[in-house]
Amino acid sequence: MPDEKARAQILSALRATESIQDYLSLCRKWRKIDRTVSDDGCTKLRVALLSGATTDFLELPLRAELDSFGLRALIHRPDFNTHVAELMDPASATAEFSPQIAVILLGASDITEWPAVGDTEADVAKLADRFVDLWLNNICATFNRETGAEIILGNLHLPPTSSTGHLSRRLPWDRTNFVRRINQLLAERAPKFVHTLDLELLSAQYGVQQWFDPRFWYHAKQPVSFDCMIPLVRDMAGIIAAIYGKTSKCIVLDLDHTLWGGIVGDDGVNGIKIGQGSAEGEAFLAFQNYLLELKARGVLLAVASKNEDANARAPFDTLDDMALKHADFVSFKANWGPKPDSIAAIAQELNIGLDAIIFVDDNPAERALVRQSLPEVRVLEVGDDPSEYPYLLSRSGWLETIEITSEDRKKSDQYAANRSRTELAESAVDYDSYLRSLNQKAVIRPFEPEHFDRITQLINKTNQFNLTTQRMTQSEVEALAASDSTLTAYMRLKDSFGDNGLISVAAGSVVGDTLILDLWLMSCRVFKRGAEFAMANYLLQEAARRGISNVRGLYRPTAKNGLVENLYADLNFEKDGPAEDNGTNWSRTLAEFEPFPVSIEIVEDFA
Repeated sequence: MPDEKARAQILSALRATESIQDYLSLCRKWRKIDRTVSDDGCTKLRVALLSGATTDFLELPLRAELDSFGLRALIHRPDFNTHVAELMDPASATAEFSPQIAVILLGASDITEWPAVGDTEADVAKLADRFVDLWLNNICATFNRETGAEIILGNLHLPPTSSTGHLSRRLPWDRTNFVRRINQLLAERAPKFVHTLDLELLSAQYGVQQWFDPRFWYHAKQPVSFDCMIPLVRDMAGIIAAIYGKTSKCIVLDLDHTLWGGIVGDDGVNGIKIGQGSAEGEAFLAFQNYLLELKARGVLLAVASKNEDANARAPFDTLDDMALKHADFVSFKANWGPKPDSIAAIAQELNIGLDAIIFVDDNPAERALVRQSLPEVRVLEVGDDPSEYPYLLSRSGWLETIEITSEDRKKSDQYAANRSRTELAESAVDYDSYLRSLNQKAVIRPFEPEHFDRITQLINKTNQFNLTTQRMTQSEVEALAASDSTLTAYMRLKDSFGDNGLISVAAGSVVGDTLILDLWLMSCRVFKRGAEFAMANYLLQEAARRGISNVRGLYRPTAKNGLVENLYADLNFEKDGPAEDNGTNWSRTLAEFEPFPVSIEIVEDFA
């Protein structure tokens, strides 16, 4: 067996370094350990890497970066500059590899028609439309149709030189303007199965002159400099991880010297530095505002601070310059206990995994302790300059997302409402009376297009209440919904404290007179409130309505889903023998089925 501790340490160091020499050395060390890992029982993610440029130097770093997200990958690279033929030919080696993910890096060499000097706006628009239509509606659509692969399409960095200088902005035929137009159209018109890798933005952040080295291009057709290879593969891995629900849900923050300058217990509320008046205070305020942007798109914020609770809360309650307020945090732990204990308590309180947490603390000793005690937690390596904190968090790739749903934007409010539910449960005479007092209402329906994004998101992010932990792309979800031989269902739940959103998903295939449940999962926010029994009622009643007489279910155990080990037994299924991956099969007939009692009213829609 490989040294898993050494493996974790290498990956942690890999994620923290910006030195290309150290990075490549760590990649080689990772490869040496990875070669000792047995592939028995491990299904690797199949990734195709295609470009008109060379990509061989990206393979090892990309595999290592994906491993840092818990994704072991096989990477297929076709021959140099064969990417179009490989994507269009259903019998190509790439198509036969049957990738789940195809990463396509476009380059200037892919543009075969450039505007001519003096072309009109209409002329240039036609050229851009032809290019975008070719790649999105022809090449990418064909490959997705043949393989079902999700596609990550890297757009074009801006040209490093301009023959028209600062006049270029006014000239539609200028090449820089043309590239900008193409990139915008690629993003606006991309179908759901195409995800943009924004190389225009990434190269601008590092500088096009640093990003693109013409010497490497002319000698080796290398599309990016070695110095910028690190952010490129990190962003690739971050998007792939987001597709499979591997990115983080919650940022746990220290307070002193992390959200403000100074130590509130020593300096007092009015002595800490935050807001206008000092460079340090303005930098901390900018970081707080960045955190608020993340919260608005669905990232949870929490606090783990070594402080007296009253001292820790005081700045949020009394200082006008604080962008963050106490209500912005879904959990607030201020005490003198070890930070790992506070973080573990936050994870338990929020019902999320430790691997869903990013920890931010200016103190290197605290960071080292968390890395050692809770290796699943992602620890952000920060220095003592708060102006860098937003950049470091942004560049980590841990918060990448492929979709921001309406549910995401409500997430902090939903967790706050959960605290109110918990308080009500603690004051209730008995649990049944608590459930009745919630006045729960649910909508249960087959998969519908307006919810495909949230259904896909839930499938890929849910670990605890998940009977099979099967992951799916949105293309696969759409195929399920369109099939005549499947039964699908989603549940939305509302109660007296608010709208919980879309919280459960189930799907099964119909084979003869049997429904085989391949997928069943539920958000951790609604555990033990009867939603699983309401969903079971719908599935079994709908199966009976279709003339199905038997239902089979699969439980595939993981390190996180022990919660549902006995779910089928609770639903009066009988164990029906072993299944793959140490799983168990369960079955029951629908003869004389009686719905399970639940304190949830099933409605057609919420008023």
